[in-house]
Amino acid sequence: LDRGLLMSQAIDQWQSRGIWIVSRADATYPRRLKAKLKQQAPPIIFGCGEPNLLEQGGLGIVGSRKVDDAISEFVENAARLASNSGYSVVSGGARGVDQIAMSTALDVEGTVVGALAENLNKAVVASNYREAIKSHSMVLISAVDPNAGFSVGNAMARNKIIYALSDAGLVANADYEKGGTWTGAIEQIKRFKCCPIYVRISTHTPKGNQAIIDRG
Repeated sequence: LDRGLLMSQAIDQWQSRGIWIVSRADATYPRRLKAKLKQQAPPIIFGCGEPNLLEQGGLGIVGSRKVDDAISEFVENAARLASNSGYSVVSGGARGVDQIAMSTALDVEGTVVGALAENLNKAVVASNYREAIKSHSMVLISAVDPNAGFSVGNAMARNKIIYALSDAGLVANADYEKGGTWTGAIEQIKRFKCCPIYVRISTHTPKGNQAIIDRG
């Protein structure tokens, strides 16, 4: 309470960039997060863009930052198919699979939900997202301070939000027993079970992908 003036200044700064704020006590808080995550739903959500997209579900596409041509093509095809079928693409905004999925969906005039773990304040003014936000085809949200930089903990916590906002999850590639993609998928299988999870298989299925399949 003693920091009320500082808080009002921060809110003014966020609102000047179009960032809105909702708490779990607000009627406008995303219902999907409450229903699927219950007490684990973030107490505060920062967002920018069309909030109604948060209630419409979609295909959650996740994977690691390291991608090759085969993975890139797979992700592009999945994002394009989802968009052309009328489903939003839900992802995390990180380099690699996340950004490929989101940018592909926007290229074919689909809708995108991005659950970010860092730098929402910068993302909302990025040239590749600005027009999509203005045209109501994209919403970006974060459960951390919009100015917060990268942290492993925030990235891990963001995974459950992606799955909670999706009708199904699609793992393009995952490192074996490490990394956010692996942790998020295993957490869903064992604990939250927000949605079905599908995993890419190929002629040479990565060890991490096969291990997720083996775990259910």
